[in-house]
This record gives sequence, C-alpha cells and structure tokens, in this order.
Amino acid sequence: MIREIVFAESGAEAHRMERHFHHDLHTLQDRLGEMAGRVETALSKALEALSRRDRALAREVVDEDIAIDRIELEVERRCLDFLGLQQPVARDLRFLVASIRVSNYLERMGDHAVNLAQSAQKLASLPPGKGMTEVAAMGERTMRMLRDAVSAWLGHDAPLAKRVCESDAEIDTLKAQIFAKFSSQMVHDPETVPQSLELVLASRNLERVADLATNVAEETIFVAEARVIKHHADEIPEKASGPGPAGR
Repeated sequence: MIREIVFAESGAEAHRMERHFHHDLHTLQDRLGEMAGRVETALSKALEALSRRDRALAREVVDEDIAIDRIELEVERRCLDFLGLQQPVARDLRFLVASIRVSNYLERMGDHAVNLAQSAQKLASLPPGKGMTEVAAMGERTMRMLRDAVSAWLGHDAPLAKRVCESDAEIDTLKAQIFAKFSSQMVHDPETVPQSLELVLASRNLERVADLATNVAEETIFVAEARVIKHHADEIPEKASGPGPAGR
C-alpha cells in the first residue's frame, strides 16, 4: 500500500514537472515571437527611412536593434538551461536547438535593418535622385518573406515554410537586376555613384534578410518533420559505412 502511494506521488510529481516544462517552452516561443515582431518593426522603419531619407526614423531602428540583441541573449540562455537541466528528447530537443539558431537569424536580420537605416542616413545628405522603385519593391517582397517565415515558425506550418524557401530565388533575381541597373548607371553618369552605391548596398542587405528568413523556414521544417533541408541535405545519400573495395 505504501509503495502504491509512493508511485502515485512520483507520477503526480513527474506530471507536474512535465506541465511546467512545456509551459516554459511556450514562454520561450512567445519571446521568439516578440523578437520577430521587433525585427519586423525595425525592417519596416528602415525601409520607410530609406524611401523618405528620414534620419530620425533611421535612428529609431538602432534602438530596436538594442532590444533585439537583449532578447537573443535571453533566448540562448533559456535554451541552454533547458538542455542542461531537462535533457529533452525528440521534438522538444529539436525545438530548443532550432530556437537558438532562429534567435541568431533574427538578431542578424536586425543588424541588416541597421545597415539599411545607415544607408538612409547617408542618402539624406545627397541630392534627390531616382532608383528607389526597384529597391522598394524588393523590400516589400522581403518583408513578405519575413512575415511568412515567422508565421510558419510560430504556427509549426511546414507547408508555408517550404513556400518561403521557394520564394528566395525571386529575391536573388531582384538583387541581380538592381545591381545590373545601378552598375550601368554609375558607368554612364558618375555623379550618381554615391547614391547608386547605397542602393546596391541596400539590395544586398535585403537579400541577406531574405536568406535569413529562409533559414528560419528551414528550422521550422526541421522541428516539424525532423528533416534537414539546408543545402538540400535531405537529397544527399548517406555514405556507406566502412571502406569499399577502392578504399583498401
């Protein structure tokens, strides 16, 4: 009878600890959601500052980046605590490992938003010129990729994550078109060089944000389906164990 009571109490305690663990995982996901929201705000402000050549708005992006950096450190610490103390397995383990990487991707997106804001500040000191249309269009598509990647991560939506990965090629094409246009413009009109260089740099930062959004989408698939698709790893056959005849 005493043994049965002990087993019942042990089971209740284990159940309580499991509920507490998963509550903490949900809290971690909420913090990542907040971090992603700040990144989206920073990128949106950076693009608007770039379009309007608004120095004040560009400075706000730097403030957002400080908050983003702090959340990344918090997320990493929480994940390491979970891994060291809870010894999670299966999906929970994949989620924690992926969360560390996702927080890093988001932090780097914040850095690229700062780079865009710095370009906006430099453009503010130059005479008005043309060429923002293409960069603005690329920025809009990049924002859409970011939002979809975050939605996929927060909603554990692998099909949406796959669509994000497929859309990255469109961003690469836009960047190539912008580079070709402004390279030609700089050759034919040297006076446009300062502005053209900043817009080319802006397109490069947007392309990096899109790449990082793709990385977030890949982590979503890793957690949801236990598949690594980065560098098409799921298409690479495993090497046979042991040397073959030619290896002797």
